[in-house]
Amino acid sequence: MPVSKKYLVVFKYFLLISIFIRTYFLYHNKIVAMILLLVFSTILMINDYTRSVKLDIDSNYMYFSLLFTICGAAVLTYFVRGFGTNVYIFFPLIELLKLKGIRLKTLFLVHLLLFLILLILDTGMSNNWDSLSSLGLNLLSYFAVASIAYSVKIIRTEKEEVNKLNEKLQLANIKLQQYTLEVEELTASKERTIMAQELHDSVGHSLMALIMHLEFAKKICDTKPEKLKEVLTKSEDIAKSSISSLREAVNLLKEEREIKDFNGSVEEIINNFHMLNNIKISFNPDKNLDNLSSIIKNSMYKTIKESITNSIKHGKATEINISITREKKGIRLILTDNGIGCNKIIKSNGLIGIENRVTSLNGSVKYFSNDDLGFGIDICIPILMEEV
Repeated sequence: MPVSKKYLVVFKYFLLISIFIRTYFLYHNKIVAMILLLVFSTILMINDYTRSVKLDIDSNYMYFSLLFTICGAAVLTYFVRGFGTNVYIFFPLIELLKLKGIRLKTLFLVHLLLFLILLILDTGMSNNWDSLSSLGLNLLSYFAVASIAYSVKIIRTEKEEVNKLNEKLQLANIKLQQYTLEVEELTASKERTIMAQELHDSVGHSLMALIMHLEFAKKICDTKPEKLKEVLTKSEDIAKSSISSLREAVNLLKEEREIKDFNGSVEEIINNFHMLNNIKISFNPDKNLDNLSSIIKNSMYKTIKESITNSIKHGKATEINISITREKKGIRLILTDNGIGCNKIIKSNGLIGIENRVTSLNGSVKYFSNDDLGFGIDICIPILMEEV
C-alpha cells in the first residue's frame, strides 16, 4: 500500500474514532440509540477496512461496499453532527473517483443527492438570506472538494500512465540492448565466416600448390637435380605468397582487396602449377574485364582459384579449361576438367563458398559431372549496362 494511502486510511479511522466519542457525548443518556449508532459505526469501519484491503476495484462487492459507505456516512452525519462526520462524508468522493463509467456517475449522483438532503435538513426550507448563503457556501465547498479529488485522480492517472510508459521504455531498452548484442554476435559470426572463407580460398590453394611442388621435388631429387632447385625456388615463392595471402585475409575486414589486372591475377594462379608436368591449365578470357566492378572481379577470381584447387585435389584432374565471356545478360564463367568426376555432387566448403559469392551478386551456379567424365561449373553473373 502506498504511503499516501496509508495516511488516508489512518486519518479515516481517526475520524471514525472521533465519531465514536462524539456519539457517546451526544447519546450517553439514550443508551439504545448510542449502542445502535456505535454498532453501525463499527460495521462501517469493518466495511471500509475490507474494501481497502480485500476488494478489487472493478468488483461488484467494491461498488456495493462504497455505496454502503456513502449512505452510512450520510446517516452518521445526520445523527452525529460534528467535525468527524463533516469530514468523513467527503472520503467516499476520493474513492469513487477511482471508478469508471456508469458506476462513477451513479455513486457521484447518490453522494451529491444525499449531501443536498443533509444541507436542506440542516438549514431548513427557509428562504432567508442566511440559509441560502449557508446552502450556497456548503455546495461551493462540496464542489471544491470534488474538484480537488478529481484533480488528484487526473494526476494519479497521468502518473500511472507515465510509470507504464517508463516500464515499456525500460522493456524496449532491454530488448534494444539484447538486439544490439545479437547484431554484434551476428556481425562477429559473419566476420568469422568471411575470414574462414578467405583463408580457405587463398591459403588453402597456395598450400595445395606447395604440397604438389614438394611432392614433385621429391620425385625428381635423384633424377633431375638441376630441375630440383627451380622447383624449390618456386615452392619458396608459393610459401611467401601464402604468407602474403594470410596477411591479406587478416586485413580483409578492413578493406576488400582490389584486383586491377584480372587476367594477370588469374595467370599468377596458373603459374603456381606451371612446373608440374602432368597438369595443364588453359585460360581463355575476355580481354575487357578490368572495367567490371571490384566485387565481381573478386568473386570470379576466388571462384577460379577454388575450382582449380578442387579439380586437382579432389578430381585428380590433369587438364583444366577456364573460359570467360561477356554476354548481353552478364558475365559467363565456365570451368571444366578431365578429373574422375562423380554422379552425386557433395558440396564442400569450397563449393558452398562459390555459391554464396555468386548468389550474393544475383548470379546463378550450375554443376555438371559424371563418373570418369570430369567436373564442370557454369556461372552467370548479371552486370549493369554501363559496365558492358
